[in-house]
Amino acid sequence: MLLKVGAAMMLLSLALAAGVAATVGLRGEEPSETATLSSEPSVAETTTEEKRKPNPGQKTNRVVRKESTREAASEPRSEPRPEPRSGPMPTPDADEWPRPTAEELAVADEPRYYEPTSDAAMTLTVEALGLYDVPVMSSANLEVLDRGLMHEPETSLPWDRDAQTNVFIAGHYLGYPGTGSRLIFHDLDKLRGGDEVVLKDRQGRIYEYRVSESFTVSPEDSWVMGQVRDRDMVTLQTCTPPTFENRLIVRADRA
Repeated sequence: MLLKVGAAMMLLSLALAAGVAATVGLRGEEPSETATLSSEPSVAETTTEEKRKPNPGQKTNRVVRKESTREAASEPRSEPRPEPRSGPMPTPDADEWPRPTAEELAVADEPRYYEPTSDAAMTLTVEALGLYDVPVMSSANLEVLDRGLMHEPETSLPWDRDAQTNVFIAGHYLGYPGTGSRLIFHDLDKLRGGDEVVLKDRQGRIYEYRVSESFTVSPEDSWVMGQVRDRDMVTLQTCTPPTFENRLIVRADRA
């Protein structure tokens, strides 16, 4: 009887041991299988995400390189000499502006005093021409020539502290009747070496120059707007009669 009971207990123990082993075996395999399943979708998702979205760092680098290119392309504008252009005054037809009457010429020979304007960057006074406080507008719009003189904005200003400056100012030889620029530089060719040219800024500061040279150029000679080494000067320009095809240039150096 005891033998039978012992045998039964032995069989029961073996059965329980087998069941535990089987359970442990199944549980031991689960982590590796779960890890494999959970890692595969992560890799796939990352790969898809990389293809769908570009690297932000790469995009930023491309933008920076483009900006650098634009800056490099704009560097010539900072050179002393302006970019080539045909000059601030177009070549008019010889008959575009009415010839001055004897009365207009008489008025032009008298001293002319101008009222200040709010848009003038400075004024010009040339006693030898009888011009006093002529408004000088710094603008590329040729319409300002109907009200006075035009400073080419790509060129220097008298208060610049550069090693060399060239304040380029243009005015009409004839101009339209009834405007402030009528015959304003009609007698520009009468200036002689040593004649005084005075510029005054909005604060009333005075910049004095003395005429040093005069010459004639074509409209394509934009180099006259450029700076000259070690020269602090103002350049005055007007058209030349009778065809107005060329430009009269008068330069005055800082006194």
